[in-house]
Parts: sequence; structure tokens; C-alpha cells
Amino acid sequence: MRRIGKIGSIYRHPVKAMRGEQLQTSKVDAFGLYGDRSHAFLDESRNGKYLSADILPALLGYSAKLLGDSGEEAYPEVRITAPDGDEYEWGDALFASVARTANRQITPLRSTPQEGGKNWEDHILLVTDASLRELARLIGWESIDPRRFRGNLVIVLDEDVPFAEDEWLGKQLQVNDIVLQVNKHCERCNYVNIDPDTLELHPAVLKTCVKRHDNHFGVYASVVRQGQVSEGDGVFLLETKG
Repeated sequence: MRRIGKIGSIYRHPVKAMRGEQLQTSKVDAFGLYGDRSHAFLDESRNGKYLSADILPALLGYSAKLLGDSGEEAYPEVRITAPDGDEYEWGDALFASVARTANRQITPLRSTPQEGGKNWEDHILLVTDASLRELARLIGWESIDPRRFRGNLVIVLDEDVPFAEDEWLGKQLQVNDIVLQVNKHCERCNYVNIDPDTLELHPAVLKTCVKRHDNHFGVYASVVRQGQVSEGDGVFLLETKG
């Protein structure tokens, strides 16, 4: 195997479509980061599709974190901070707040560790520091916040090669005792235009993704071997058996 970089940062999103939390370390189970997208809302005005911030950017004004890091039968309790600073547990008061913000009927969902979180695609989304810098350079910014891209693992590459992750498709990565199978690109939507702090929209982000990389940014991976991941862990590309 060949080292290609290290884990720069880890992000988990306990409630789908809300702002997540940055972790120093995380358990990786069969579904990805433990507790990632373990809670969600259905949008009953859109035939029960998931409530999403690309339709309602105000959802990113809520932030969520899990109050624990283990549990086999049930996920730990989640604490959500609303845009006005009020804090909620997962319950009726939160559901009423989200319904008011969304201005539509919603249905809350809470999964179990046996079911896993409600990921968009595969278990874990990977982005690289080199690709983030390239996108910022093309837009004309000094930097770009990785949280725009909802990635779980930000990989700091040993070689500064933008979109080096394209070469990982169909291959496996090892991080500590974890093995990931890299499966496909992440196709982007209006999410990336939303500033995760101010909620302002910057259409140049999605336009640049389209122009520079065929509307792709980051790659999805599935979990082959479970374990633990921490900031600073080395990332290795496994040799392909011929």
C-alpha cells in the first residue's frame, strides 16, 4: 500500500440537512461514521422526500450534535441548537420549530444503529484539501469552507494534486484499521452555494464545480472493514491485485 495523505478533519451530521459537528475521533461502523444522519425529517409537501437545505437553506441555521459516542441498541440523544439560540432535544418542541422554519408539514425519523443513518449515497463522503484550494482559486477566494460540501473526512494530501481522488475510484483506502471502497463521484447541488455560517448564497461555487469538474466534488466510499478514525491518521491507497 502507498501513503497518500492524512485525515485533516472529521465531520458528522447527526440530523440530515442540519449543520453538523467536528470530531477529533469517531467510530466507523457498517454505515459510516457512527450516528451520521441518524435523525432526519420527511418533507410531506414533496411526496415524503427528505427535508433538505438545498430547498430550504434556513435548515443549516440549526446545528446538531450527539451526546455520546456509543450504543448498540439506540443512538445517543441528540441536542439541536436553533438559529435563535434555543436548544432542543429530539421531540415535539423541536419538531414544531422545524415545521415553522420550513413552513410545511414534516415527519421526523430516528433510525437505530442496526438501520444506520440516512445517507444520500454511500456510507462516507471524502474530500481533499487540494481540491478545496483549487476551487477557491478558481472562484477568486483565499479559501473555501469544507463544510459547504458535507464531507465526512477531509484528507490532507501528501502531494498537492487537485482532484487526485478521481484516481481512487474502484480502489480501496485504508485509514488506521478501517478499509473503504471508493465507488463514485459526488454530484453537486445548491447545497454548496450556502455559506454554512451566514446562510448567504454564492452561486459561483456550484458554477465552478460544473465548469471545472463536471459538477462533481468529492467521492463516495462504502465501509469494507469497520474501526476507528482520528485526526492525523495516515491514509493509504491499497495496491490493486492484478
